[in-house]
Amino acid sequence: MGSTPDSVESQKPVRGNERGPVFEVTTRRRLDAHPEELTAVLNDIELLQDWCSSVFMRCDVIDRGDPDGLGLTLRLHVKGFMPHSLFIIVRIVDVVPHRSMHVVVTGDLVGDGDITLVPDADGCEFLLNWRMSFTRAWMRPLARVLHPLFIRNHMWAMDRTSRLIVAEVHRRRESTGQIVRTRATFPHNLAIYRSWQERRAAATRWRD
Repeated sequence: MGSTPDSVESQKPVRGNERGPVFEVTTRRRLDAHPEELTAVLNDIELLQDWCSSVFMRCDVIDRGDPDGLGLTLRLHVKGFMPHSLFIIVRIVDVVPHRSMHVVVTGDLVGDGDITLVPDADGCEFLLNWRMSFTRAWMRPLARVLHPLFIRNHMWAMDRTSRLIVAEVHRRRESTGQIVRTRATFPHNLAIYRSWQERRAAATRWRD
């Protein structure tokens, strides 16, 4: 049971805009889960912050969109292994049920991503093409210097999310046990720090 990292390909930030470098990352994973099972898990999107709480520390639904997911808009507080966290709003702007979706992102990150699922006999291949730039002032001047570290942070989050979504699929298959929440890395494992971060973000940039 689990996910297999077939390959992760990343490009250095060769393009730029007024926010600085644009990160382009391609991630592939083979998942021990069928696309329809992944869709069923994501249809219960409010549970994202429960089964993947170490990456998605908070998930608020702004707009549920259509039954196929088109227009679904989420306010997310996300984190990798690095000590900072990001506040983003993600909206699905194109979707082919059980096969692909295109999302746009605003907030601490601005950009877009394409997610594709290719089914096989035992599960599927997951492919993410991610194009993002930073909006937070302290991150923009460091983007080029810390590019390899930011890529590793993204890879860590993708590895953790892939493993946890497959675990949730298998939990549902077997109808056993409750969701076990995973802890975010320091300092967001401290509830008082996480609450302070969310209050500060709500007062500034984390808006609809």
